[in-house]
Amino acid sequence: MVPPSGEKAYQIAGDVFVEMWERVTRRRPALIRSPAEEDDLPAGDVVLIGSDAVHPIAHALIRRGALETLGLVYGTDGYRILCVPDQGRRYLIVAGGSGRSTLYAVYDFFRRQAGVEYFWDGDVIPRRDTIEWDGIDVIENPRFRYRGLRYFAHRGLHRFQAEHWDLEDWKREIDWLVKKRFNLFMLRTGIDDLFQRAFPDDVPYPPTDAQDPDARDRSYDDRTSFWPLKYRGELRKRVLQYARDRGLLHPEDTGTITHWYSHTPSSFYRSFPDFPVITDQTRGYKLHTAAIWDVEHERAWDAYWRLTETHIREFGCPRIFHTIGMAERRFGKTRRDNFQKKLYVYRKTQQILREHYPDAPLLIASWDLAHQWEDEEVHQLLNEFDPERTILLDYTADDADKVSYRDWHVLGRFPWIFGIFHGFARNSDIHEDYALLAGRLEEAKKDPMCRGLVLWSEISHSDTFMLEYLAENSWQPRGLKASFAVKRFCRTRYPGDLAARMEPLWSKFLITSQTAHWSMRGTQRVVLSEPQFHMLTSPWLTFTPRRVEEILAERDKIRSGLKPAPEVLAGLTTLAETHFENPLWRRDAIDMARTIANRALLATLMDAVDQMEAWRQNQAGPWKIRRLAQLNRQLLEALCDLLALSDDFSMAASLRRL
Repeated sequence: MVPPSGEKAYQIAGDVFVEMWERVTRRRPALIRSPAEEDDLPAGDVVLIGSDAVHPIAHALIRRGALETLGLVYGTDGYRILCVPDQGRRYLIVAGGSGRSTLYAVYDFFRRQAGVEYFWDGDVIPRRDTIEWDGIDVIENPRFRYRGLRYFAHRGLHRFQAEHWDLEDWKREIDWLVKKRFNLFMLRTGIDDLFQRAFPDDVPYPPTDAQDPDARDRSYDDRTSFWPLKYRGELRKRVLQYARDRGLLHPEDTGTITHWYSHTPSSFYRSFPDFPVITDQTRGYKLHTAAIWDVEHERAWDAYWRLTETHIREFGCPRIFHTIGMAERRFGKTRRDNFQKKLYVYRKTQQILREHYPDAPLLIASWDLAHQWEDEEVHQLLNEFDPERTILLDYTADDADKVSYRDWHVLGRFPWIFGIFHGFARNSDIHEDYALLAGRLEEAKKDPMCRGLVLWSEISHSDTFMLEYLAENSWQPRGLKASFAVKRFCRTRYPGDLAARMEPLWSKFLITSQTAHWSMRGTQRVVLSEPQFHMLTSPWLTFTPRRVEEILAERDKIRSGLKPAPEVLAGLTTLAETHFENPLWRRDAIDMARTIANRALLATLMDAVDQMEAWRQNQAGPWKIRRLAQLNRQLLEALCDLLALSDDFSMAASLRRL
């Protein structure tokens, strides 16, 4: 029984409850809108969707003393699932402090009472004759206010890159976000037709049957859309509306938003030939259409705000804002020139935002701070932000060689979100040092100023284990150790007998996978730069003495991590005989095996570096190098055969889906 009023999410929660009940029991319960009076209730047990703030029957139960309170903090993500026997019938109250958290409660009810589990690549739904709820009483509240993911603008295989997802793909993804109790996501997939909507008389749509006129061949600066740009704009609108109906937050980009994935169309400059663009940039993107407009001119700021307000009007909802500043660029002749210009941009961005939305939270993306700022410069910047309305989105908090939130004096002093960057668009295998991550998250969970836990990667769906770890610990960080996460992952993703056999394999496999962890500056960069797949272009294959030393240090770590790999592969091979048709297991097994192959390929390449240096110094013969080359080719062929088992790795399959 859904309430007669309230957010649309309450009606959706009722629809979901009915759908899930039917999927479990094969019986469909009746869905009705709540009457104003109890006298009009149908006979039998009743499920009440929503709290007493929206549901008159829940309010009546409290009013007459059937219960005192739901114990909710209204307007938040907490929820209660409660069985209330009263006057000869049972009421099941499934209620959140908001419509969004009422949806959380519905999905959690079926997880607890029916054994349902939710994954990005499908739900696990046991069949039952009935679902018991007698005596249930659950109260849940999140530790972190903000929990979610970013979807990035790179293009590639359908599984990994959200640029290629159509509406049905996005509906599944957004439903999964809600099932996992996330509340924040960001489309960093370009700006679609924002310029055409903001400047309709001056910026035409590009041709639908040819390359974008501003594209640069075979580069990330080719933003030609497979679908017509106008359709992409409508798709964006429908995706964000679908998410908004379920209560999800999507940050509105503001400030100097022009970047490589948010180009200024050249037609804009033809319409405004004297439009001011920054001319003192010394490092970063050189393409004219990717330029930042001249921040010394009010005309530029007026146009930037016009883009933001157009996105709000056409696509968005101004509940939370985001700025990346002037990321990945440098300006002026001196470090002071660059620093002062970037400070000014943050000041101006805030000033304009506060004119229009005085109290909305503003997320400050950390990417440029981590790349190009000194710690002392970040200290000065943070001193200029109002901590009541500003949050540092530190999505480089998992950098192996820098603890940014400590170095920037954020702990206990300034609101921040712990962001796991995890990897670039190319890093599609399973990785992350969970001992390092768990230690840092222990600090974050104890800091009352830490407001969120997010994954801000450049790739989606690459690491199912990480996604489950994130979902569980962004709600309540109680399972930070990898051993705990493995037990939970296997128990929820596989049937009982398979779970018991996969748990030791996962535990051993993580010894291999954890030899790779993201770092912006440290030697671990060599692993995630994947030189084994860039033999002609990788800078790591320029063998200076220092670089050789770094490569061999990482080589020793990878070789040690590969010791359990034969046992893991043998175990997966045995299980494949009986479980290959299980799609969740098959995807995990291929991901585990290809991760091992990636590390082994890299290890042979690193061994070759060692042997080549020895050969150059007349300390080794050529036969070892030839043997390593043969082994490398065999590993690459085996990896190709492995990837051919799944359309996840087929560009042809991705293109057919488009």
